[in-house]
Amino acid sequence: MIDEIVDRIVQFFSTGLVEKIVKAFLVLCDRFVSFILSLCEGNNYKKKDETVDVLYSSGNFLVINKKHDLLINSNDTKKKTVQTIMRKQFPEYVQDNLTHDFYFAHRLDFATSGILCIPLNKNACKEVCQVFEEQRARKYYLALLRGHTDFDEEVIDIAIGEDIRFKDTSKKMCTILEDELCQNPRRSITKVLVLDRGYYNGKPVTKVLLRPITGRRHQLRLHCSQIGHVIVGDYTYSLKIDTSPPRMFLHAFRLVLPNSFENIDIQTEDPFTEKALKYKWKVVEQVNAVGNAFDLIDSF
Repeated sequence: MIDEIVDRIVQFFSTGLVEKIVKAFLVLCDRFVSFILSLCEGNNYKKKDETVDVLYSSGNFLVINKKHDLLINSNDTKKKTVQTIMRKQFPEYVQDNLTHDFYFAHRLDFATSGILCIPLNKNACKEVCQVFEEQRARKYYLALLRGHTDFDEEVIDIAIGEDIRFKDTSKKMCTILEDELCQNPRRSITKVLVLDRGYYNGKPVTKVLLRPITGRRHQLRLHCSQIGHVIVGDYTYSLKIDTSPPRMFLHAFRLVLPNSFENIDIQTEDPFTEKALKYKWKVVEQVNAVGNAFDLIDSF
C-alpha cells in the first residue's frame, strides 16, 4: 500500500503537470499584485494617463517614453496628444510662437511607443533636426513580427514613396515593388537582427531589433510587411486582418543623438518581455541577447 502511494507521488512530480501548476500560480500572483496596486493607487492610475513618462531632462532637451496609441499633436484640441498632456504637465516649456507649443524635432507613429526627444529651445531644435536630416542619429526599435524568420540578420533596401490610393487615410505609403502606385519613391534602408523566436497567443512570432538607416514615414512597418513578416498588431499593413492584439508591437527602444549641446543616449525598458506581455509571449529560441544586439546590428 505504501509503495503504491510512493509510486503515485513520484509519477505526479515527474509529469509536466507540476510545471503547469507553478506557471499558472505565478500568473495568478502577478494579476493579484496588479489588482492590489490598482486599489492602493486609486486615482493615481488616472493621473499616470495624464502625464508623460520622463526619461531624461536638461535645459536643452526633454526625452519622454511615449505611450502607444497616442498622437504627438493634432489640430483638434479636444484630442489627447503628447502636446496637450505636456502643456498641462510642463507649462513652463510651452513656446508661444509655435502652433503646437513644443519643438517636435522627430516623430513616432500614433501606434508606436517609445523614445521621443523634444528640444526645449530653438538652437537645440535646429541642431537636432540637422542630425536627423544627415542621418547621424542612431535609432533602434523592438518589434514582434508574425511568423518565424528564415534569417538571423537582414538588410532591407526597398524604396518607399506615397501610395496614390490612400491619400486621405492612415495608409499613405507604399514601396517601389508597387511601382504603378508609388509616387516619389526614395531609397529606404532598414537593418533587422533577430533576438528571439517563439509564440504569441500560440502563433509563431519573431522578436527583432530594427535599425532604420533612413527615416521614411512608416518605413519599419512597410519593410517588415514586404519581407512577409508584418508587425504584430499592425492593422494598416496586415490588410486589416491583425485586429486581435491590444496594440501594435513596435517600440522605439534606444536613441543615440550626437550634438554640441549634450550627447543623448537613452534606452527604455523592454516592453516585450514574457512577463510584460503577461506570458502570452513565450520564447522558445534565443538567437541574440539584447546586451550584444546594438553592436551586432551596427556591424553589418
